[in-house]
Amino acid sequence: MTHPKTDARGSFEVITAERQRAEPGKVIVTALAGLFFLICTWTSYARWANFQYRSFDLAYYVQAIWQLIHGRLGVSVENVPLLGNHVEPIVFLFAPLFAVFRHPMLFVVVQNAALATMPLVGYNIAKRLGLDGKRACLLSAALLLAPAAGYIAIHEFHPEALVAPFLLLMLQAWVAKSISRHWLWFVAVLACKENMAPLLVIYCATQCVAERNRGLAELRRWYLWPMGLALIWFLLCAYVITPALNSGNIDYVALYDQLGTSPGNILINAFVRPQLIGKALLQSLTHGNLVWGLLFPFLFLPLLRPRWIVIAAPILLQHLLSWRSSEWMIYFHYAAPLLPLFWIASLEVIAASDHWKHVPSFVSRAAAWLVIVGCVAAQIWLGLVSRIVTTSADWFGAGQERARKSAFIAQIPPVSSVVAPLSYLSHLAMREKLYSLHYVLKGLKTLGRSSYQPPSPTDFVLIDYSDSATFDPGAGFYHPTMKTVDGRIITSSDRLLHDFLKGAVWTADEQDELTLLRNLGSRKAPVGEQSSPADNEPGVFSVDATRLISIAITGEIVSRSRPLEVQLRWKFQGERNVFPWMLLRLSRDEKAKVALLVKGLCAPEATEGIYTENWRAVTAERLLPGDYSLEALFVDNSKRAWFETNPSGGGESTLLSAPVSLGHIKVER
Repeated sequence: MTHPKTDARGSFEVITAERQRAEPGKVIVTALAGLFFLICTWTSYARWANFQYRSFDLAYYVQAIWQLIHGRLGVSVENVPLLGNHVEPIVFLFAPLFAVFRHPMLFVVVQNAALATMPLVGYNIAKRLGLDGKRACLLSAALLLAPAAGYIAIHEFHPEALVAPFLLLMLQAWVAKSISRHWLWFVAVLACKENMAPLLVIYCATQCVAERNRGLAELRRWYLWPMGLALIWFLLCAYVITPALNSGNIDYVALYDQLGTSPGNILINAFVRPQLIGKALLQSLTHGNLVWGLLFPFLFLPLLRPRWIVIAAPILLQHLLSWRSSEWMIYFHYAAPLLPLFWIASLEVIAASDHWKHVPSFVSRAAAWLVIVGCVAAQIWLGLVSRIVTTSADWFGAGQERARKSAFIAQIPPVSSVVAPLSYLSHLAMREKLYSLHYVLKGLKTLGRSSYQPPSPTDFVLIDYSDSATFDPGAGFYHPTMKTVDGRIITSSDRLLHDFLKGAVWTADEQDELTLLRNLGSRKAPVGEQSSPADNEPGVFSVDATRLISIAITGEIVSRSRPLEVQLRWKFQGERNVFPWMLLRLSRDEKAKVALLVKGLCAPEATEGIYTENWRAVTAERLLPGDYSLEALFVDNSKRAWFETNPSGGGESTLLSAPVSLGHIKVER
């Protein structure tokens, strides 16, 4: 060991060249950490800016902290206050930062910065376990090269993602025998999410058994008291905090209803009907890649250290037993608590292999390189790099779309209440009243079978009919009329949206797939236009009480200064049961389809009477110059989308009429 030296006067310390020289391995992992942070944060920002976020999670935390720094606790986007969705007190630490830097991406930046520290911590752990600098560098780099780390970083924001670096810091304190830091990071992990408590309880119990020779006093300080804290915290979350703040709005137990009707019933079935658990595990292991995406990069070495698999079991079972398929997949944040456990298991195996008599020394030396090869192969298999490249390409190619959508939502004042699609929520989250359109379309509460009660009509309703996250039949958000398992009838998503809108009078700004409805006040009586003799003609088509009187384009020349405009005149009689979606098919003279533009629902806000819609197809100006023929297609889209997702559900035509010719247009530069 090199000691500091002082000069003859003893007043200045002279650092030796050996101490001054940085470790090459640490320099490499530091550079990798910086590169990881930049790439993943850029990718996350590009996805956010291109309106590609597909959940409400970031919006929930942005609105929650925005409300908190304004002295309010309500979070309308999920209709539960902070700690009511998940018990994650760690997010309170974001409040001081967000008070200064008020941008949704702050949460992602902090999350990714924390994740980027993992190889630095891992390098220290590897060196303490006796590995040389080269192998410590390679194995710590694997923490970020494993696909799980990248997917955690680019999948929006979740406090659970912070578990990965915090858990690694706790393990570093354990290896370094620093009880104060062990307690600090133990509490930090506990504060990230309520489901970390069972993991930490199992960790403490397992460590007590593994280190039983340390003496009772040591075990109490290191494991028994922390285990008691984790157990008390879990009971507090389960029986006090969640019941008080959630009040049934989000039912996470419903994720396991294939195993039983309640937690107690699930526990009983684990013994009397174990085939239910076996079937769920078989489904998730054969159709998901969460477990394999964690084992493969580390060459399945964690299986040789089952202690860490046992510690990971509460989180593994939580996800693998769920019916929600996203929880079995590595593409989300669910691997965050598992990554450091699988990694340290692999590290222990490689460190121990140095002392195995029947294993050649070159195998141990090569193992670290093979882990890197495994990580690279897993990257190719799971497509992380291609996803990052695709996101970057989308960013550079979608400048016009990004600007168009940003300008469209800029019409919504910051103080106004708004209903918006999932992809737009985090852009609009810094306001008191924000609601997700997917709940209106679904008609049910999160994960439950209870009916969703929409808010009173908001100041604005934003709809993006091409937002596949919101209009997602696979997730059950967008559906035709259906029957629940308990026999209740849930009307179609289109009808649910109409029912929400019919309580007010709206003006509509319709541009391509986007519609912005502005609330003019409560509807006292049916509002329509004056009728004319032509309105009594048969019209273009009629289905039940819905009749399209006329449809026409306003000009035959389309250019940047003259967008394509389509005017539709409707007559609705009585209660609406049919809700046409309109698509515009553009073809060349040879009738080869060139483009299919989405308008979306026709006048969902309209009730009885005559209504005129004016729709602008701005994106038509981006077509190649030339002549095009136009046809309008009207479909029952909720049925069409459902049949495409569920082929066994039926195959009848969802067209409401024959294609309607709108003549020809000429696109000019």
